[in-house]
Amino acid sequence: MSLYRPAKSNFWHYDFRFKGARYHGSTGCAAKRDAERYQSEIRRKAALGDDTKPNIAIVAACDQWYETKGQFLRSWYTVKYQLVNLAQGLGPQMPVGDLTLAAVDRYIARRRASVSNASVNRETALLRRVVNWCEARGFDTPRLVWKEAKLKEAAPKTRVLSHEEEVRLFQHLPDSLKPLVEFALLSGQRRSEIVTLRWSDVDLVNNRATVWAKGQKPHTFPLTPRLAALIANQPKASPQVFTYECERDAPPRKDRPKRVKGLRYPFSRQGWERKWKKALKDAGIEGYNFHSNRHTSLSRTGKIEAAYVLAGHSDIRTTKRYFHTHEETVREAMIAGESRTIPEPATVVALKPAGNSQK
Repeated sequence: MSLYRPAKSNFWHYDFRFKGARYHGSTGCAAKRDAERYQSEIRRKAALGDDTKPNIAIVAACDQWYETKGQFLRSWYTVKYQLVNLAQGLGPQMPVGDLTLAAVDRYIARRRASVSNASVNRETALLRRVVNWCEARGFDTPRLVWKEAKLKEAAPKTRVLSHEEEVRLFQHLPDSLKPLVEFALLSGQRRSEIVTLRWSDVDLVNNRATVWAKGQKPHTFPLTPRLAALIANQPKASPQVFTYECERDAPPRKDRPKRVKGLRYPFSRQGWERKWKKALKDAGIEGYNFHSNRHTSLSRTGKIEAAYVLAGHSDIRTTKRYFHTHEETVREAMIAGESRTIPEPATVVALKPAGNSQK
């Protein structure tokens, strides 16, 4: 067939071959007569050698983007999950060129019923990357106003850990997690950067370490005596610095070999999340997650310039979102800035209300 209308589409589609090349896609026409005229124009361009862009299905675009880009990202597992959601939610066989803002809106409406607006925005941002990838490779792509598909996100809930809460937390943390958490509180580095820190990235002679930050960019930061001691006290059981002792045998999985009780293995990014959350609950600490350790550490530096360097941000405005000044620090600064011409509290004369004056 050269002209047909798919069961789940309001538009007629064309599909024909000319000199061994296949031309197919949506006409964007609901009336068959209009679709026939559209197809005739496509045939004319094909015969004259005009540039007609080929189409690619959503599922094929997602698969090819993952093979060339996605699988090499540090967040490949999450990206793969998001691509599956996009392909299934939009329609695996829908041509990318047929993608409309209305179709994206319908997808968003379904997804926001089960996940947060922030999660939906990350998926639509990924869709945009796939569409841009298709455009760069000559496929037919739509012109969408992507900002119209962005949902308003709730303000991030962040807070810092008080010293009293820190004491309670370490009372309930298992011994295997204590070095990891303490390193996070002292260094201000991200969870993924800490669990992947390798011995080859540590210089205990010059007291510095290098982690691989977002975008696979190296970030070197200084080590305090306590941070250096934390690293030096870790057993050299693997290329990674931080490891744990396996509590029970575990069979192999696709993402890792089998585990043997009593041997040490490097921490995964999330395998210990349950123990971390249990320690928070037992310590009575609410509204706090592991990334909050970064907020706590950067805030405790007391100077945003130091926090900026420690965090490895490229823009100090990003650091400002992590830097939370304690109320007591603000009060001390206010007291230091008070003018000495203001009378001391003991010398201030209390004025009587005007209505109480006596003759």
